[in-house]
Amino acid sequence: MYQSGSKPRPASGPASPQPATVPMWLENLVSLLGIGLGMGIICFTSFRFQVLFLIPSLASSAIMLFMSYQNVFAQPRNVVGGHIMSALAALLILMIWEPAWWSITMVVVLAGLLMMATNTIHPPGGGTATAAYLGGYSAGVLLGTVIVDTIIIVLVAWAVNNMIAHRHYPRFWI
Repeated sequence: MYQSGSKPRPASGPASPQPATVPMWLENLVSLLGIGLGMGIICFTSFRFQVLFLIPSLASSAIMLFMSYQNVFAQPRNVVGGHIMSALAALLILMIWEPAWWSITMVVVLAGLLMMATNTIHPPGGGTATAAYLGGYSAGVLLGTVIVDTIIIVLVAWAVNNMIAHRHYPRFWI
């Protein structure tokens, strides 16, 4: 029976409540908080242990992780794996050639190839490959720093991005 002034009920049952919309300023504030916290930890430990080469490429990773957190390239497997593949590319090319303009190019090409082969594409990894190659770090220092710092930034992204209910990070871990 139709009643004047009432709205018809949907056939599927009562309407489910809509999630609260988060203001854009709060979204941006959370992103900036994440970038600041993640990079603050990385910069502090990097300065403390005098291993600064990874700061520029992880700054690029931080922008991706907190401002483009749904992007496939910002997922943990890609972040950690992409930086590791890039570090391995630097180590492999260092075994063969001294730094020169063309060998730096080869490091980035090999990093891209390794990331494609392992499905761990993470664009800031190109910066890791270049910085690691030019720095000439030992395998232990290089891989240890890359693994620890990328895990730190991913864990901070997980904690901070999930502070807002509709932000789900990561989409996948592995």
